[in-house]
Amino acid sequence: MKLVLAKWAADRVAAGNLPQWVAQEAMNYLKQRLNGHGGIILLDAQGRFGLAHNTPRMAWAIRTTEKLEAGTER
Repeated sequence: MKLVLAKWAADRVAAGNLPQWVAQEAMNYLKQRLNGHGGIILLDAQGRFGLAHNTPRMAWAIRTTEKLEAGTER
């Protein structure tokens, strides 16, 4: 809540930035500002996604029409 990180990231995606870039920058911002750990998945209106986390392991999954990906590290 101190950063309102989801809004911060959503605003950048809405401005046209690629979701993967924004996701990584969001994790950098979280670490720099609060020494925080977490993860984020972003999706834009064109269906492009971004996934990032700065924890040692975090479960994640992404499904597209072509494939299903899942894991604990990326």
